[in-house]
Amino acid sequence: MNNQQRIAGRDGRPDGRADLALVVGLCQGDCMLRAIVTGGATNIGLAITERLLADDGRVVVGQPDPSVASTLIDKYGDRVKALAVDVSDAAQCRRFVDDAARELGGLDVLVNNAAITGAGALTPLAELSPEEFDRMIRTNLGGPVFCSQASVSHLRQSGGGVIIHISSVNASKPQPGALLYAATKSAVDSITRSMARELAPDGIRVVAVAPGDIRVDTSAASAQAMAAKGLDSGIEGLTPLGAGEPQDIADTVAFLCSDQAKFVTGTTWVVDGGLLA
Repeated sequence: MNNQQRIAGRDGRPDGRADLALVVGLCQGDCMLRAIVTGGATNIGLAITERLLADDGRVVVGQPDPSVASTLIDKYGDRVKALAVDVSDAAQCRRFVDDAARELGGLDVLVNNAAITGAGALTPLAELSPEEFDRMIRTNLGGPVFCSQASVSHLRQSGGGVIIHISSVNASKPQPGALLYAATKSAVDSITRSMARELAPDGIRVVAVAPGDIRVDTSAASAQAMAAKGLDSGIEGLTPLGAGEPQDIADTVAFLCSDQAKFVTGTTWVVDGGLLA
C-alpha cells in the first residue's frame, strides 16, 4: 500500500472526533493505530496515550521507570506496553524505538513528549550549572532528535506516518528562570520545520504542539518548588480562557495524527487558551 492510499481516508467520526484509524488509512484488515509516546504514562503524556487508546490504537510508552505505567496496563491490557528509556541517551532511544516497533508490528505515529519540565526545568541564570545545561539539552532536544531518527525507517516501512513534538509557549514567551528550557523548546519548533521538509517525500508529517498553562498532577508541587527558588510561573492568571487540561493537548494531538490533518506539516500548533494573544 503506498502513502497516497494510506492517507486517502473517509470522513471523520459521527461525533466529530478525528478517527485515528485514518492516520494513514489503516483500514484493510487491521484498523489499529500503532503509536509510541515517550513520557506517555504521566500528565500530558498520559492523556495523549489514553486518547490514542480510546480510538482503538495500540501504544508503547517510554519511561525511565516503566512500572509507572502499571495502571495503564491494568486498564487497557495488551493494547499498551511500557518499555524503559532515557531519551537523553541516543543508543537507548534507538533500542527503545526498534523494540517498540517490533512489539507493535510496525509504526504509524511517534509522539516526542518526554522532557524535563516544571520546577526542574527552571533555574535562574546565575545558578545554572554545566551539568544542568547538558542534561536539559540532551533530554529536551536530544530526545526528540534521537527518537525521530530511530523512527524514520519504521515509518517509511509503514508507507508514511506522523511525528509529533510537544513544545511549549515558553518558546515564544519564556517564564522567569526558563532560559534554557525555553531555548530547547524553540529548538524543538525549529527541528519540526526542518524534519517536515526533509521527510515529506516519504509521506511523514512532522508537527509540534505548544501547550500553555496546563493543570497537571504536579502543578501544586511545582509551584512550591518554584517559589523556593524565588521564581513564579510568569503566566499564572494571564490566560484568557484560564488554565487548560491535559485532555486539551491530547485532543489536539489526536486531530493532528488523523486524516483530517493530512495537509498539516512543519508548523507549531499553539494550544494556550489565548495566553499569547
